[in-house]
Amino acid sequence: MRDYSIAVIGGDGTGPEVVREAIKVVNSASSRFGFKVNWIEYDIGGERYLRTGETLPDSVLEELKKVNAILLGAIGHPDVRPGILERGILLRLRFELDQYINLRPVRLYPGVECPIRDKGPEHINYVVVRENTGDVYTGMGGVSMKGTPHEVAIQNMVYTYHQVERCVRYAFEYTRKRNRKKILALCGKTNVLTYVYDLWERVFHSVGEKDFPDIKREYYHVDALCMWMIKNPEWFDVIVTGNMFGDI
Repeated sequence: MRDYSIAVIGGDGTGPEVVREAIKVVNSASSRFGFKVNWIEYDIGGERYLRTGETLPDSVLEELKKVNAILLGAIGHPDVRPGILERGILLRLRFELDQYINLRPVRLYPGVECPIRDKGPEHINYVVVRENTGDVYTGMGGVSMKGTPHEVAIQNMVYTYHQVERCVRYAFEYTRKRNRKKILALCGKTNVLTYVYDLWERVFHSVGEKDFPDIKREYYHVDALCMWMIKNPEWFDVIVTGNMFGDI
């Protein structure tokens, strides 16, 4: 029997409630499919920060590096200034553990009411591959003359070739493995973000042409994609995009 160690971070808000139900599902699956889970709970989130001033202690981070997976509920507390928990917990976990893919399936199940008219489970079944370590989330930037009429705020959108290439390659491999429509769409904004998404587009086509000729490639500006996801969700199989667009 295979054993798995899974860290549990309920976090804030509805996080603990959601995690409790998720644990029930995994425990049920473990009984059915013959594996064992060792749950390790951690007190991480807004309440701990308010008590101790700690977000993610180094000792806890080292322990998290040794587990098979982390089950995380939600992070964000009304009594903690925005950005403290997000940067101190979520972003630190992403960067320290190099969690470079955020996989977001979008699927309508039979019997579930859909707010999009005339669309059923056969129309809504695609996956968004979000790059998870670059973009405006790196913390590069700054503020000068704060609190004055001349205040300047800068938040840099930063990507390396390495970050883009490994995300794009993962998306192609996932599309091939999914083996559904075998269409990978790049979501960007090449007409405005002419440096960052030029890099994304060049890498997208280079990797696709060389290593994944069986996968059809498409491109959409992010604003147009948001419209088509509502109007014609059946067009999509897998979508790959940067950190901010994937978050939105």
